[in-house]
Amino acid sequence: MAKTNPSFEDLLASETRAELRAVMAVSRIPLSLPEAQKLVSHLEALEPPAHRLRLGIVHSYTSQLMDPWLSLAAAIQGLELQTYHAPYGVTVQEAKENSGLLTFAPDITLLLLQREDLHPDLAKPLARLGTGEQDELRAEVLGRLAGLIGQFRKHKVGQIVLSLLPAIHAPGLGIFDVQSDRSESAWWSRLKVDIGRLLGDSGQASLILDTDEVVQEIGRANFFDRRLWYSARFPFTPVAAREIARRIVALGVLIKLPKAKVIVLDADNTLWGGIIGEDGMAGIALGPDYPGNAFVDFQRRLLDYQQRGFILALCSKNNAGDLDQVLKEHPHQLLHDEHFAARRVNWQSKADNLISLAEELNLGLDSFLFVDDSDHECAAVRQRLPQVEVIQTPSRAIDIPRCLEHVARLEVLSLTAEDLVKTEMYAQERRRRELKDHVEKDGADIDEYLASLKMKMQVSFDNSTHLARLAQLTQKTNQFNLTTRRYNEHQMQKFIAASDWLVADFSLVDIFGHSGVAGLAIVHFTDTQQAELDTFLLSCRVIGREAERAFLHFLLGQLSARDVKAVVADYLPTAKNELVKSFLPEQGFAACPDGRYRWNLGDTPPQPETAFPITVTLDV
Repeated sequence: MAKTNPSFEDLLASETRAELRAVMAVSRIPLSLPEAQKLVSHLEALEPPAHRLRLGIVHSYTSQLMDPWLSLAAAIQGLELQTYHAPYGVTVQEAKENSGLLTFAPDITLLLLQREDLHPDLAKPLARLGTGEQDELRAEVLGRLAGLIGQFRKHKVGQIVLSLLPAIHAPGLGIFDVQSDRSESAWWSRLKVDIGRLLGDSGQASLILDTDEVVQEIGRANFFDRRLWYSARFPFTPVAAREIARRIVALGVLIKLPKAKVIVLDADNTLWGGIIGEDGMAGIALGPDYPGNAFVDFQRRLLDYQQRGFILALCSKNNAGDLDQVLKEHPHQLLHDEHFAARRVNWQSKADNLISLAEELNLGLDSFLFVDDSDHECAAVRQRLPQVEVIQTPSRAIDIPRCLEHVARLEVLSLTAEDLVKTEMYAQERRRRELKDHVEKDGADIDEYLASLKMKMQVSFDNSTHLARLAQLTQKTNQFNLTTRRYNEHQMQKFIAASDWLVADFSLVDIFGHSGVAGLAIVHFTDTQQAELDTFLLSCRVIGREAERAFLHFLLGQLSARDVKAVVADYLPTAKNELVKSFLPEQGFAACPDGRYRWNLGDTPPQPETAFPITVTLDV
């Protein structure tokens, strides 16, 4: 198990960035500013950053003193950080043409604002206002904020992140505040929810960074440095600055690094205390008393991650019968077989099992997180599969429930209906494979297997209710993706609203269940008779069932019905999309001298729907 309280010297002894990141994820070691700077130098000497993150900061209080902590957080994640600080107190001007921010072209624009920046009346005691006046003030604040965000959204400023400085003092009404109908804390809580909705409505590229949550975690006394605030207008202690920087950089990780999709879990001394093969079900630590209650809490947290849309998988060196007994019969076991999308319970190397799991789930190993207590197992996986992020659980049981909280790739920026049922969708896929194996053993061919699924595809055009899922598909889909262009919700909404663009998606249903929105095409009408296929992708969940061909030919038929005579498409190769290298010519597109592909619909009509084992309908 990992050291719970490593020393600064332990951090400097880390031989790889991944090793140090794993230690920092599960420890809460305090750092001074010189130590932070020394650690950044150590990380830069270990290996160069793999990605660059450009952070633009618009602020109404001193922000430059955040730089060392931002640099540390970025270095831990393997990001080279470049920052731009707008002039002090300048906000709206940075949303204008030729401003320093727009010239800098940030990946993230961070608005570090004080509450009164949203409305001058917020500098005055709220308790002086009646309930109706407070409601009017809330509406005015939201209107002003919508205008400000709208100004920035007109330009390419990356992802907008709003951070409001918490109140440095306790509520004006003191301990009575919580009971008062003029409660400041209740008013701010409601406003924060409204701001979150407002930013969500403006697209995924706008978020709120909840610094009140940091105050709750470390305490107001540990959050504010009053000496620096009153003398230099910098509010944060080193502890607060480091935690806020970690959260800011976590957003950059979600933009720049491969998306995490799978949490692969060891069992013994990870999901419970002890070794099931030696201690027996009655002897493992799992229940209401210490240390078993810590493992119950960890399982509860894992269910939370599953609700965020991450897949859980099991990888344990054990006898399957012993482990199954715990999953089925232990009264305090929260994770059961149905919670795992896949499992490997055997005595093979865990690296081999991770490779096998990736093949079964049809996902890249760089989307895997591996959680284990063993020094040996963690080191072996890091060495053989460096693309897998390895988290070693802490040595103290009380620290295990929080061991994944600081793993940046386990944060999410949106949540879709598909995320909530993702594990069930993978279970459906397992049942499809079992049916396929059964059909093949009976001597039937693939066409008979596909026909037995009784698939139905529903295609939607310009469906804004699918906005979050469509943006998510562009950001997470790598294998069956012709161009791998990434779009956020705001950009997708623009495509849907534009008359010269068409956004088509599909969902697929068969005898085993619903696959959710699983495919996307974005079409640009370059003139009245020609269209370009900007994006064409499928979720890995539906690959291999003829859905890609049925969707493409149905779409081509719809374009032909709109008098489009030619469709131009691209294949832009990446390290992960070789699967679709020959897809376009195989479907009938002709290769052009410029490297693009073209289908002349006037000469060659697409295949009819009857050519595929799928019934396709258009949702109108």
